[in-house]
Amino acid sequence: MGCCASKKPAALGEDGSTPEERLERRRSTIQKLGTVVNPRVEADDDQLAKLGLALNDELEEGKPLTAEEETKLKDEIVAKLEDPTVMESFDETSRVRIFRGMITNNNGTDEENVQEAIETYDTVGKWLREHPSILSEKLPKEELLNGVMNARVGGVDFQGHLVWCEQLGDIAGVVKKGLTVDEAKVLRMKTLEAIRAAQIRACETRGPRRYKNVYVMDLSKLSTMSMKNSKVRDMAKAIVTGAGSFFPETAWKLFIVNAPFIFRSVYAVIKPLIHPVTRDKIKILGGKSAYLPEMKKAGIPLSSIPTSMGGTYADKSIERCIDELLADGFPRAAREYTPQTEEVVEGEVVSLTREPSLPGEEAEAETLSPSMKILGVVGLAATAFGGAVASGAVF
Repeated sequence: MGCCASKKPAALGEDGSTPEERLERRRSTIQKLGTVVNPRVEADDDQLAKLGLALNDELEEGKPLTAEEETKLKDEIVAKLEDPTVMESFDETSRVRIFRGMITNNNGTDEENVQEAIETYDTVGKWLREHPSILSEKLPKEELLNGVMNARVGGVDFQGHLVWCEQLGDIAGVVKKGLTVDEAKVLRMKTLEAIRAAQIRACETRGPRRYKNVYVMDLSKLSTMSMKNSKVRDMAKAIVTGAGSFFPETAWKLFIVNAPFIFRSVYAVIKPLIHPVTRDKIKILGGKSAYLPEMKKAGIPLSSIPTSMGGTYADKSIERCIDELLADGFPRAAREYTPQTEEVVEGEVVSLTREPSLPGEEAEAETLSPSMKILGVVGLAATAFGGAVASGAVF
């Protein structure tokens, strides 16, 4: 396909239908069947249809593994784990998420994908077994890094994805105070585990299942001069990407905001090299006048964006989020959400299964999971930016 060839919008169905048309058809079927609906999700679908985005029941995240996928997981992956009992460490959401990231949405060769899945289940399973109470553990220098990152948890977008924000602050300061790269990675594991649990908790009250989230990184406090130091660059990369391999298939959208001009310039250079599906998940923007409209277009209402970022959702620190999760019994398995898939009408079972996956859900023709590609892009941009500063090219 040439660079100027037209492309069908991702939210159009295979039959060319718009989200509004599909929503109208679905509601007509629901009315005939007398199906009980989720009012929160129905209201969100109205907003999604207006924005031209995929509806809630059209996202792959809400679907269980098929019988064929379950067989593949059992026979080709679990059977080859170093210790198959590590699967007991995963709740259903994580079990499905890793399969989606390593197999379904990972277009390497089948052999490569299966091997990557084996390694991921093995590695993550062992880590979960060794850290069953990570959320309640008090880790060395935790307050130090949390103070620099200022993580805040917001609400969910119209598709049910948790919105959370961080601020890449005085990285040079944590390096001077003795935080090591390895310590930073462990601390980031705790933060990401908290976000994973918070996403589960949000779905339990809203439905349907989601395991991806919207991540906003604020660079307004980033010191360009400090990035001349290779240790600071290494720490920044460890903070952003160091724990990502333990949480594959969790990135829905990534907004890097209040980005310095040079950061945006570097990204503009590497952007053509990024696969379109990954590229569509990333937005590198300036201030509120630039990023808030883009977030609105992506189906993220102001009511889900923390107030410190220009929204109306009361800021919730990662510490408070963890306290709430512990009070609710985490770490624990997700309480099952079972969407209605069929209804009996005049003695006959009528299927309510969704239409085929949309073009926007197609897998990328690469071997790394999409979330890892996104983290890699951020790391690449940060490294390139740091190198440019170190060489004096930006001043």
